[in-house]
This record gives sequence, C-alpha cells and structure tokens, in this order.
Amino acid sequence: MRRMIWLAIALFTGSAMAEDAPKWPTQDGDVTVIWQEPDNYRDVKAGSGVQSRYQNHVFATLGKHLQKSIEPLLAEGETITITVTDLDLAGDVRPSFGATPNDIRIVKSVYPPRIEFSYEVKAADGSVKVVGEEKIADLGFDTRSTTRYRNDTLRYEMRMLDDWVDRTLKPQL
Repeated sequence: MRRMIWLAIALFTGSAMAEDAPKWPTQDGDVTVIWQEPDNYRDVKAGSGVQSRYQNHVFATLGKHLQKSIEPLLAEGETITITVTDLDLAGDVRPSFGATPNDIRIVKSVYPPRIEFSYEVKAADGSVKVVGEEKIADLGFDTRSTTRYRNDTLRYEMRMLDDWVDRTLKPQL
C-alpha cells in the first residue's frame, strides 16, 4: 500500500513540475531572445550529459551574450526581439567508438557555426524602427583569434554574433 501511495505522489509531483517548468530559456527585457522550435535546429547536440540540459546551457549562454552585446546600443525606450529559427554549432558530434562512454564534438573548418534568425527593433513609442532576417555563418571561424572567449565552449558562436552586431545592427541603430 505504501508503495502505491509513493508512486502516486511521485507521478503527480513529477507531472505537475513538468507542466510548470519552461522548456527553454527566453531572455526578456530590452533585448528579448526567443528560441523557436529548438528541437528542429540543425545541430545543438550534446557530446555528453543530458541533451535538454546542454540545450538549456547553449540557449541561456547565447541569449545572455546577445543581451550584453546589444543593450548598450539601444536608445532609451528602444527594444529588440530576436527570434532564432535555426542553430548549427561549430563542429559535429561523432561517436567515440568505445574510447569514452560519451560522444565527442569534432571542431574542423568543414563544420562552421551557423544561425538563422529574424529581428525587430521598436522605438520608445512602439513603432517599428528596424526589421530584418539573417542567415549568418562564420566560414573562417577556425582561423581567427578567439582570445576574448578562449575559455568558453561557445566562443565561435559568440564571436560570430559579435561580428553581426558590429557589422549589421550597430549601423542601423
């Protein structure tokens, strides 16, 4: 009887927690980043560990990075919404064939980072100031210095986003 009660409690609390928890992080504020249908992204595969935790880490890290990069560029009252529709991390996850219990991410020039997203900048009065769609890739990612982000596993993606902000977004704002 006790087992049945514990089982019922575990099932009830587990399903209630799953319904309340957001599936993917969405950064809000002046810079809002929305990860649209992330299960369909080209490559956000974990080499080891729990896939959902890895995706959560990737989305939270890149979202916060975009916020820190873009917020200082916005005028008082301006907001930007970025909706990411595809992401392909640098490298490719390959099986280790018994060398380790986990797969490994191989980073080579033939696997560049790519991201597709749309963005909309609104002025303080709510009018649309800038709208755009981007499909960016950093084909030379492995030949440029990553000194600024050398200890970050997403250094290539962060530098690619920094380049987009400097080259495309900054002149529009």
